[in-house]
Amino acid sequence: VTLPEEDLWIQRLDLEKFGSEVHDLGQKLKASQDQNDMKHLRKIVLWSRLCAVIGLGTMWMAPPNLVSIIFLSLWTHSAWTMMGHHACHGGYNRTDESGRFSSRGFALGSLWRRLQDWFDWMLPEAWSIEHNQLHHYRLSEDGDPDLLERNSQDWSPIERMIMPFVSMLVWKWAYYAPNTYKELKLQEMRTKKIPLPQNFDPQKPLTLGDLVAGEGQGVLSLTELMTKVMGPYFIFRFFLLPLPLIFFGPAFYFHGVCNLFLADILSNIHGFIVVVPNHAGNDLYRFERSCRPKSPTFYLRAITSSVNFDTGGDVNDFMHGWLNYQIEHHCWPDLSMLSYQKGQAQLKEICARHGVPYVQENVFIRLKKTLDIAMGKTKMRRYPDSMEREADMMVWQDQKVAA
Repeated sequence: VTLPEEDLWIQRLDLEKFGSEVHDLGQKLKASQDQNDMKHLRKIVLWSRLCAVIGLGTMWMAPPNLVSIIFLSLWTHSAWTMMGHHACHGGYNRTDESGRFSSRGFALGSLWRRLQDWFDWMLPEAWSIEHNQLHHYRLSEDGDPDLLERNSQDWSPIERMIMPFVSMLVWKWAYYAPNTYKELKLQEMRTKKIPLPQNFDPQKPLTLGDLVAGEGQGVLSLTELMTKVMGPYFIFRFFLLPLPLIFFGPAFYFHGVCNLFLADILSNIHGFIVVVPNHAGNDLYRFERSCRPKSPTFYLRAITSSVNFDTGGDVNDFMHGWLNYQIEHHCWPDLSMLSYQKGQAQLKEICARHGVPYVQENVFIRLKKTLDIAMGKTKMRRYPDSMEREADMMVWQDQKVAA
């Protein structure tokens, strides 16, 4: 097979040996987790709560109140990207003796637990299907619901210029909330052996706009999405949360509502910048087929289709939502935030020794490369399917049904 120069490393790689070293490092990090990981988590939770105190305590001021907007946004962002994200992956299952941050119960089962643990636009149960299962174990395949290049391929030239910037402002509620819930509903239908509606494409992202236009019929409705997923958050966050301010006058209540809405927009922008560039760029790979979890190919894909931003230091990592360790996170999804800090340099060294690309750049450089993909200016690399390790290939049950 004749490969382009940027892919020649594939021919030279001892994939089995490489995969074994990455797996062993993950096992070592997992075995070393202890109460220091919980202490670190509690510090991050404290920082998140302090953001809430500052933001809520100042939102009565006339908008736009930058102090309130920034800290309310950081509160929302940290609850999702650090607490909700890692708890739902099971990063603290082995060390949290209280069970509060266990993936088996965190934000699951009731509106009360959702309100207590992680209250956001997305339903945690739906997030676990879409993100923890489909995105992580079908990374950069057509079955990856968050594959930007595929999700934007049907945009018109005008949409390619506009949609990336509009998405930054609204993507958590316009895209993530409905699309994650769609994946949950599809799994329920497959479990019950309910056929999908005719001409329904399960890989096509389902946005709020699509539901308003009448798409998604037979899978979910706009009413169901609003009552079970988005509505409770919308009502609590923007109307009940600032309600005590009304006792000081309608103007203070209005200020609170406005600052909360502006903070949500900022949180969307912040989230887009540190989340979407994790797996987009003309130096990252796409794949044709699925692979077995924890196989050498799985680890290779986690590294060559992910990117790290600047790493190191809790303040820096907090501002990145710990998404600056995306390579390590995709290799070992169920580790703690502290473990990713410990393992980053070691994994980078393994990659350098084996000649495997380990991409790490400033988040704004990666944002530019992400926008180039969304706008159709560049394309992601295609991993040569003929070079795949056949022993690692597999077909998921829903893929068999679709075939």
